[in-house]
Amino acid sequence: MNKFDRVISTLILLQTKKILKASSISERFGISMRTVYRDISTLKNAGIPIIGDPGVGYSIMDGYRLPPIMFNEEEALALLTAEKFIGDITDETTQSSYSGAMMKIKAILRSTDKQSLEVLEDSIAFSHFKWWENKSYLQDLFKSIAAKKIIKIEYQKADKSISNRLLEPIGCYYQYSNWYLVAYCQNRQAYRTFKINRILQLRALDQQFDAEHISLQMYIDQQTKAWKEQQQFQKVEVAFNRSVLQHAENRKYYFGFVEQVEEKEVVRMKFLNSSMEIVARWLLQFGNQATVLAPQALQSRIKELATELYEHYQ
Repeated sequence: MNKFDRVISTLILLQTKKILKASSISERFGISMRTVYRDISTLKNAGIPIIGDPGVGYSIMDGYRLPPIMFNEEEALALLTAEKFIGDITDETTQSSYSGAMMKIKAILRSTDKQSLEVLEDSIAFSHFKWWENKSYLQDLFKSIAAKKIIKIEYQKADKSISNRLLEPIGCYYQYSNWYLVAYCQNRQAYRTFKINRILQLRALDQQFDAEHISLQMYIDQQTKAWKEQQQFQKVEVAFNRSVLQHAENRKYYFGFVEQVEEKEVVRMKFLNSSMEIVARWLLQFGNQATVLAPQALQSRIKELATELYEHYQ
């Protein structure tokens, strides 16, 4: 990135943060701290009222307004793609808000960029079937997280029982076609994860919480580490005939895919998985087009499942 583009990008970055540290700029653009200080000096000399010092951080003076930032064609197309994706993974309220924001963005685009968006508007789609339904709580949750407000929810657990919780929300994440809320539960005095489509009622209280909680990413990392430590992973090796290779590759990462070796007639794949039962039931669908090379216990379980299936239809 040349100096002009970098300085402009630094100015845009400054508008997105209340305080921006020089180290963050350095990491973002892969430049030295000395170069960061020179770029900040360039902006100051151009009349941008930047306040702050090295080691503390920088910000643009309150009340200063910059003209609208123009998007280039690539950025506008990326936003259009995101708009299509947002509609598939979020609730109607969030989708509507994003569409409203996109309308404002389109209003300031150049005519040529607007034309490109119009052409592609109906040429990008996500065909994933949305079998779940979140009850329009995402926006309420996002607002509560930002304002650090305590929320009260009525929650349906996996066993269908109902519980009422007072929560200090930390963050939300999307995984395996579902949204999840991470929060500190005042009832249990511990951090908990809640599936958002099981929330039956939600109300944000006027009361705020002051506690400094663990970050969302740190919580996810801790949970992932704890889960891995509890698992007893086994090595699995399977030879797939090329006739079913496409189907195997579509799902291989769900079963702990590690390595793939191309051979003349077959493709050997290696996996690490803690549940031979799940792997056995997955491989059963490939019939004699997949051969388990290891472990022996997995071969035996597939034989048992095949026998059970045969006897079921006798």
